[in-house]
Amino acid sequence: MKLYILFIFFSASFYISYSQTTVPGYYVTNNNDSVDTQIKIPKSLFGTDLSKLLLKVEIVDSINGTKKFKPKDIKGFGFTYKEKHYHFFSKPAITERNVRFLQPFIIGQKTSVYWFHTVDQNGIPLGTFYTFEKADGTYTFFSTGELSLSRFRASLKEFYKDYPEVQQLIDTKFQTKPSLKHDITEIVEAVNKL
Repeated sequence: MKLYILFIFFSASFYISYSQTTVPGYYVTNNNDSVDTQIKIPKSLFGTDLSKLLLKVEIVDSINGTKKFKPKDIKGFGFTYKEKHYHFFSKPAITERNVRFLQPFIIGQKTSVYWFHTVDQNGIPLGTFYTFEKADGTYTFFSTGELSLSRFRASLKEFYKDYPEVQQLIDTKFQTKPSLKHDITEIVEAVNKL
């Protein structure tokens, strides 16, 4: 019986490893050249696992074959999968030296927000990480996994201290975790309108 279970496990792992889907996409080089390619969609035992794109993307090129890019290798990439468009940008996450492929939450003239979700080996969400970026290239980082709403509010006030018009708005936000995305959206849109 143990051998049968082991056989099923290895068969499933083999099937997942070699049954990856490729979709049309593109990547942007560090010289701002856009290259059309095929993107491999990562899989896990639980289906599609886009969280695996956080650290690397695998592309299939008809001339050069399969190639893997890390966030430092390219500026970003994108693709369409199941009629949904995905875009990933090489941005700092957690610290300025810790570069990852992040999805845009809001892109604006004065400030932008990028994010990624982390999950455990069973696909259960652990938290969402946000990277706030100003037009001058400065960053701040937040995680919902260890988030204190009052600390989040204070840090965001410090990050946007050059915008006194939004300080009062920040004071009224982040009362509950379920309102977090809505509150971030309101604040970032307010900064971008100034």
